[in-house]
Amino acid sequence: MLPYLFYIKIASKRNMATVQQFGFKNGSAGLIETVYATIRNKSGKVTSKDLDHLIGNKQDVRFAITRLTVQGRIKRVRGFGKVGIEYFYKDIASEPAKPKVVVQAEASWY
Repeated sequence: MLPYLFYIKIASKRNMATVQQFGFKNGSAGLIETVYATIRNKSGKVTSKDLDHLIGNKQDVRFAITRLTVQGRIKRVRGFGKVGIEYFYKDIASEPAKPKVVVQAEASWY
């Protein structure tokens, strides 16, 4: 009887966490855009620690960074920071696209 009660408690905790995460993800569009605007303004010069200080909640910032990276709007660049090697975030969505170089082979006459 005891293991069954334990299972119910675990299942209820998991469902509650899932509901909380789902609610958070649906209301996070403004947060993601705020983090993206900050990264776009300071492209290549902002770390996650800087974003934590500017935005506030560390967990929300990590979530927004993950979403933006998956969407391909930002990328993580490793560089030298104040403490040593740190990761900076760079905006890649608003950069102009690199032109594709097309090499044409010339016909040779033998």
